[in-house]
Order: sequence, then C-alpha cells, then structure tokens
Amino acid sequence: MNAEELPILPIIAVTLATLYFGYEVEKRRNRLRNIFDTFDKTESRVASVLERLVESGQLTPYRAP
Repeated sequence: MNAEELPILPIIAVTLATLYFGYEVEKRRNRLRNIFDTFDKTESRVASVLERLVESGQLTPYRAP
C-alpha cells in the first residue's frame, strides 16, 4: 500500500454530512423567512410612508403610559 493514499470513504462521508448540514440550515432559514417575513410590496410602501410621517413630525410614535 502506498502511504500517500487518501482515505476516500471518510472524505466522502464528511462531504455528504457537510452538504446535508447546509441543506438543513437553508431549509430552516426559508421556513423561518416564510413565517416571519410578512411584508409584501404594498405593506412595505405603507410602512415607509408611516416612517416618513414620523420623521417629519406629522405623526408621533405610540408610547405606552
């Protein structure tokens, strides 16, 4: 046996484990993004208009008593 041979099976196992880990992370990120990212284009425009009204002083943010 040649001493410079690379162990193929452990390299393949580590590569597959890393790919699976990356796949799971991306799947969970997408799931969380779908749950918590509720703004669409129309709601984003409304939010930006409200922020501009607050910045200009025409609207004051709610402060609990």
